[in-house]
Amino acid sequence: MTRIPFSADARTEQVMATVRETFESRDYLWEETGPLTAVASEGGKPVRNLAVSQRLRVAVRVDAEAHRLVLRQETLGAAYTANGGPVIFVWLTMRFRRIAKAVRDDLAAAALR
Repeated sequence: MTRIPFSADARTEQVMATVRETFESRDYLWEETGPLTAVASEGGKPVRNLAVSQRLRVAVRVDAEAHRLVLRQETLGAAYTANGGPVIFVWLTMRFRRIAKAVRDDLAAAALR
């Protein structure tokens, strides 16, 4: 889980729009699940089975009261741990860190952080 603070004067719609643009520019499928929540799936297709997927799925939530964006990695590659060791988990974690850094950088570039 990654918590990214944003400025108190930033509107939540601006934050979500910037985050959506970041994910979509990196070939993630963006699915809004609520007014301040969404799910982004790597590869432009929805990730349905979280246990066996090798593609990253990230839950996005804006915490308006605390002025922070919360990103949570939902896929862990747990089904592959027995055969391949922790390799899939490490790959997914690396990709999660990369997209979290991109979101952090894009929020800073948009002067929302």
